[in-house]
Amino acid sequence: MFDTQVAPWDSFDFDLADTIEGEEIRAQLRRKEAEISRLRADQIALLRRADRLQMDTADGARTMADWVVSELDVSPQTAGRLTRIARSAQADIESRMISGEFGADRAVFLCQIRELGGPEEVITGSSEYSLGFLYGLIDRLRRVDPLTEQMMFEDRYMVLQPTLDRSSGRFWGQTHGTDWQAIEKALIRRESQFPSLPDQSQGQRRVDALAAICLDSITSGETDEVGRAVTVAEVFVDAALAASTYGESGVTLSSGPRVGPNTLSEILCIGKVQVIVQGEDGRPIGVSDLGEAIPPAVRTFVLFRDQGRCQIDSCPSRYRLQPHHIRERADGGDHDPDNLISLCWYHHHVAIHMLGMRLDLESPPHRRRLKSITSNGPPR
Repeated sequence: MFDTQVAPWDSFDFDLADTIEGEEIRAQLRRKEAEISRLRADQIALLRRADRLQMDTADGARTMADWVVSELDVSPQTAGRLTRIARSAQADIESRMISGEFGADRAVFLCQIRELGGPEEVITGSSEYSLGFLYGLIDRLRRVDPLTEQMMFEDRYMVLQPTLDRSSGRFWGQTHGTDWQAIEKALIRRESQFPSLPDQSQGQRRVDALAAICLDSITSGETDEVGRAVTVAEVFVDAALAASTYGESGVTLSSGPRVGPNTLSEILCIGKVQVIVQGEDGRPIGVSDLGEAIPPAVRTFVLFRDQGRCQIDSCPSRYRLQPHHIRERADGGDHDPDNLISLCWYHHHVAIHMLGMRLDLESPPHRRRLKSITSNGPPR
């Protein structure tokens, strides 16, 4: 595979000097790769001896591959491959590594193909096949019996771990391959419907996609867009804490989570809110009237006026359109249609209320731009 033969000069139509330099680079690269392959074969022989002596156990390593990582400063993937070749002990494959025919990546694939009962002609003529082909062949050869499949399915789990004050949470788990594929496809599909925001990682967009899918399942999706499903929230406010911190502490929803000004602003924007103010002893000292949500007729008019699409410049999204108060209710804004603009869930929830971006009021009404607000003063 690492053939160092140089092609005839007259087979090239470009400058002779460039040909010599380029071909010499290729030849040296192949020679170096052959040397690396031979050195890896020597390492594998030594690792087989170390494995027999159980040097990993003596040094307190969890596995032989972990021991290799610590000794050779290689990645876990490389360590796993070297260990697998050493334990496979297939002399013909190792001899081809020693001759410099191919490296450890191809060698480990060939060991796996033989262990899975693959065709010998692929192993003997492996240089004719790409690593991608060999990887795909291994995947096809791998057997999954009914008991193994059942065990993989029974190992599924998901952990939801809220923080003590329920202001945030973590989740992790695993599931069966086909279910995992469905979950991944659903997240990718929903993520693709979101507009792009600066400095957003893929992980952040994936969790936003998961939140959006969950919202659809509990609010019947489309009905919210015309005002038939309205958020109703009771907010408990510790008067002393909230006043001294501009609402950053002392604000809790009746359902449990502690929230800050951003979440409270979003609730005020899309739903009905009743505020219960508590004194130092925890007893209520004041209860507000249930703030009115945007009337359904006003919602319908605003969506019609905005042609049923998000009004952020270049955003084509129609997903979970929500009216947003240009002058927020916390600042005295009302439900007048001139104070409302239609935004998709992503721009409304993620960009404005969670990331703190604001509408650029100097931009055209139906091509609004967003801008980041930085302030040295206290939060609003």
